[in-house]
Amino acid sequence: MRRGWRSKEPDMPLQPMSPGNGRKHEDFRVLFLYPNIQMCALMPSGIALLSAMLKREGFTVDLFDCTFYQNPLNANFPFYHASLRPVNWEEKGVRFFQSDLAADLQRKVDQFGPNLIAVSVVENTYEIGLRLVKSLRQRIPTVFGGVFATYAPEKIIKEEVVDFVCRGEGEEALVDLCIRLCRGLPVEDTPNMFVKMDGRVVQNLIRPTIDLNTLPFPDFDLFDPQSIYRPMQGKIWRTIGVETQRGCPFTCAYCNSPSNNQAYTADKSGKFYRKKRLERVREELNWLVKRYQPELIYFVVDTFLAMSDDEFHELARMYLDFRIAFWMNTRCETITPERAEWLERMNCLRMSMGIEHGNPAYRDQMLKRRVSNERMLDAFRAVAGRRYAVNGNSIVGMPGETRELAFDTIRFNRQLPKEIESSGAFIFAPYHGTSLREIAIREGYLDPESIVSLSHDAGSMLDMPQFRREEIIGLARTFSLYVKLPETSYPEIRIAERVDGVGDRHYESLLKRFREETYGVGALDPIDS
Repeated sequence: MRRGWRSKEPDMPLQPMSPGNGRKHEDFRVLFLYPNIQMCALMPSGIALLSAMLKREGFTVDLFDCTFYQNPLNANFPFYHASLRPVNWEEKGVRFFQSDLAADLQRKVDQFGPNLIAVSVVENTYEIGLRLVKSLRQRIPTVFGGVFATYAPEKIIKEEVVDFVCRGEGEEALVDLCIRLCRGLPVEDTPNMFVKMDGRVVQNLIRPTIDLNTLPFPDFDLFDPQSIYRPMQGKIWRTIGVETQRGCPFTCAYCNSPSNNQAYTADKSGKFYRKKRLERVREELNWLVKRYQPELIYFVVDTFLAMSDDEFHELARMYLDFRIAFWMNTRCETITPERAEWLERMNCLRMSMGIEHGNPAYRDQMLKRRVSNERMLDAFRAVAGRRYAVNGNSIVGMPGETRELAFDTIRFNRQLPKEIESSGAFIFAPYHGTSLREIAIREGYLDPESIVSLSHDAGSMLDMPQFRREEIIGLARTFSLYVKLPETSYPEIRIAERVDGVGDRHYESLLKRFREETYGVGALDPIDS
């Protein structure tokens, strides 16, 4: 039966799981757990919005943030960051924590006394969050939300320490859940939630999408003051994330954003991809500037320039009133010479544009990226030589790929204007909610039960006979070298692909040369953006 919720065993009576007793909202305490990757330093707008929503309803909120812990549990691999610029965290007084993550979380729980723990995770931080919750001495009602929770709720809800899993947007769903728990009301039919009750699971449909223009401004006060600092291009900035639209109109096979559109359509919950009104964006920027004095705006948008020319010109003219340096992510199809010029006037600092793969047939058929190489090159030419920096993102090790196909991506990157930065290539991660994951499973490259975690960040999760894991790792770590160094260096770079003593020595020598020729420096902090 499907009446706003689904039950795996509809013949069993539902028993409301609710620790409340009609208490006041201010007496109900919610602890956010943010199991962030080490030094991934951007305050998440999602948690800031959830906090603002809860505080607006009178709830008491606190946060345990893993970002500045240098702990093996959330260790970040410098693998992808080898070609990035150095930063000096000390100049901003940023402190790092060497203490034990689990012990500090336990101390926070003992001091704060939460009635609910809310864990926000993406797939590669899920393992960190789960292990931290399992480490607690006391059993506290716990809800998991975020990207991974939306696409793999069945995997999360089966864990003994998890009581609720929130699918889709959490702003209204979490407030609804907290009101019910606080007042002792039934929770089994809470929209968006998978609810565990007496050994069984109730699976509720997703509620209609929220009007983005009605959301409160994000509560970045929740975070440690040093969390506002983020590295970018060798400098540390006071950085705030801003959301101008939610979702993405494109259907790329390596991204799970299209699955949001499908999930909301399936549950008849509205159109997930939508935009804020420009006037609301202006109001939010005014408020953020006054409260936090940002030096850098980080537009937290899948494809920032996915808009009509009229919309772009309105946005550009509005932003001229601020001209705060900003970062954005976009697609080549959204770039024109006119837009490239306007971005310079708006004070863009840096942009990332997706290349993903250099072979047009593979990119079209496998990745659902229907754009020609020449159109992408035109976009990079339009933005090259501007006062902002541009980097192209590539991926290696995708399903069905071969070494020769991967070199098509390298050859494409070598055609880019010399001003375009090459930040290396990411190894394909088979995230839940992506169609490429389903292809990998179907072709026998991937165990269906596998979860992307930090333990996989240095290697490929796919087992493909035509493109072995060792080759993928070697190409990923030498990708920038192949792109930027002359072809006469290729024999030595091939040796540097080897992940052993000999390969490592060649790699370090070539990397030093790459750094000196690219940035004029010999040593880099592994954490940058």
